[in-house]
Amino acid sequence: MKRILLTLFIVHCSLFIAVAQPPSNLNGLKICIDPGHGGFGSNDRRIEPDPGNVFWESEGNFRKALWLRPMLQGRGATVFLTRETNDYPTDVDPTLTQRWQFANANNVHWFHSIHSNATGLPLGNNTSTNYTLVLLKEDTLTRQPAFPAAVDMSSLMYTNIRAKNRTSASSGNIPGKPGVYLDFTFYGGPNRGFNLGVLKGLLMPGQLSEGSFHDFYPETRRLLNNDYRKGEAYGIYNGFVEYFKIPFDTLGIICGTQKNGTTPINNIVVRLLPLNKVYNGDTYNNGYFMFDSLPPGNYKVIFETPGVAQDTVSVTLSATPRTIIATQPIDKSTNINRDQQIVLTFVKAMDTASVRAAFSISPAVAGTFAWSNNNFVLTFAPSSLLPYKASYTVSVAGLGNTPQPTVFVDNKTVTSNVGTASFTFTFQTQSLPPYLLLTQPKPNDTSFVVTQALGLKFSETMDTASVRAAFSITPDIGGIFTWSQNNTTLLIKPASGVFEYNTNYTATVGATAKSIFGLAIDGNKDTIPGDPFVLQFRTQNQPTGIAQNSLTPVEFSLGQNYPNPFNPATTLQFSVAEFGLVSLKVYDMLGREVTTLTHNTLDAGRYSVSFDASDLPSGVYFYRLTTEKFTDVKRMMLVK
Repeated sequence: MKRILLTLFIVHCSLFIAVAQPPSNLNGLKICIDPGHGGFGSNDRRIEPDPGNVFWESEGNFRKALWLRPMLQGRGATVFLTRETNDYPTDVDPTLTQRWQFANANNVHWFHSIHSNATGLPLGNNTSTNYTLVLLKEDTLTRQPAFPAAVDMSSLMYTNIRAKNRTSASSGNIPGKPGVYLDFTFYGGPNRGFNLGVLKGLLMPGQLSEGSFHDFYPETRRLLNNDYRKGEAYGIYNGFVEYFKIPFDTLGIICGTQKNGTTPINNIVVRLLPLNKVYNGDTYNNGYFMFDSLPPGNYKVIFETPGVAQDTVSVTLSATPRTIIATQPIDKSTNINRDQQIVLTFVKAMDTASVRAAFSISPAVAGTFAWSNNNFVLTFAPSSLLPYKASYTVSVAGLGNTPQPTVFVDNKTVTSNVGTASFTFTFQTQSLPPYLLLTQPKPNDTSFVVTQALGLKFSETMDTASVRAAFSITPDIGGIFTWSQNNTTLLIKPASGVFEYNTNYTATVGATAKSIFGLAIDGNKDTIPGDPFVLQFRTQNQPTGIAQNSLTPVEFSLGQNYPNPFNPATTLQFSVAEFGLVSLKVYDMLGREVTTLTHNTLDAGRYSVSFDASDLPSGVYFYRLTTEKFTDVKRMMLVK
């Protein structure tokens, strides 16, 4: 019997290296998964790599989605599929527009469309192209990502798909993000192009993945194997897990191929000991097998394919420890205080010398290291205040956080692809000397509600005594001062409880007001400290049109309109947890803005506003509440 070349690749199990006390699941997250194309009767890339073996892209995408859904549901997410069948002629094949409308109507938090790519060359062309890419929506006016969050998610999906199915790399057209492409530029260059129809009207972040090239015949044959499709589903799933910073699965995967030289074998039989699991291969000329949901341990993969010599490969699945469970500041934080210390909390006592040698911060910062809690907690204290508007990357080498690192064994020669080699997080310091981010009321407002508090939101933590001494208001109100939000937000109520109607007020924060870091206020935002801030406004004896039901701080929330369905008017209610800018807008089914119900700074409390749709046609409408820290969308129905 001939000796058979064994091609084996192994996915180690891994535990997530957390960034900031991550949740254990995806509870509360709503995800829309779109299996691209649909129905065997549509023109959806029918390919026949070998006589009788027919591949349809719609079927491949649909099966990937069916694998992906239970993976996400198993971690607590609510998952919607844009189509539930792939049958001809009874298949329901939504249009591209109907797919993003479906996501919007279900108020999902994220949208992902699954596809495979094609070279566009005549079928059967012996090309070696088989790379992965991820496309996201581009704002055609700014030429920037329409949803910046989609950039990081797309990058993680690109990396994880490649780690599972060993596809090739692609360059991308976003600096520093290989494999990630803005769609308008990708399809037309710098001056012309188009947005992908399935992403065009999304109200939430989303992307479209091209996992591999289905007209590259070796890949076509692999894509006919349903377990190989599962590998791509694992890649997409791990992208979600890594992005939302929940612990990675502890169970690993062993998968690979059996070949005669370079030719994959059909009808393979592979046994996994000591679990005694048996994998029976297919007849699609791919030689592929997969064992997943495997606990860490030592295994033997035994090739028992009839007609060839039996061979055995030893495999060890070892868990990557969940080493770092919290950081201060948290990943991607902005407006961080300039005296911020960097704190890393580990899951176990660490070798302090090795961690210190592996620790780095870029740009370089001088500082001191201190350990506490029996060497579970490391604190790095910078020797001086960090500069304004500086971006930093903190890394600890050797604590890679890529889920399920992949180890390949080809003819018993082991090579590794373990993903990220370092644990990394980023943060940015404050952008300017202290200044006023928001005021209530806005400057020169002529309709300030007399029952509201005068609100000042500063860009950083303030020295409260210096602000109190520097503050004045004319006419004098004998104010009551209340600080919140780590002494960044000041509310001032008149001693009488209300302002006077029809009165012009001038409030001043003098140049001697300063932050806790000792820098004076920048009243005119010219980046030079020491300028007073002056706010002029006028009160009126009529309400602004939004009724405030309570001044008591509450949680951020957006309620369902009542009545619903309605004709022609309905009431929308929302709650604001803290003083800040609040926007409430109404959109139609195509995502076009219908009206703005409010766009103003509001105090904490519960609010209601009436929406009159007398001039609008019957149909479904969406209303969206947006604040600095909260966004929610709900739908309502107008029936005339």
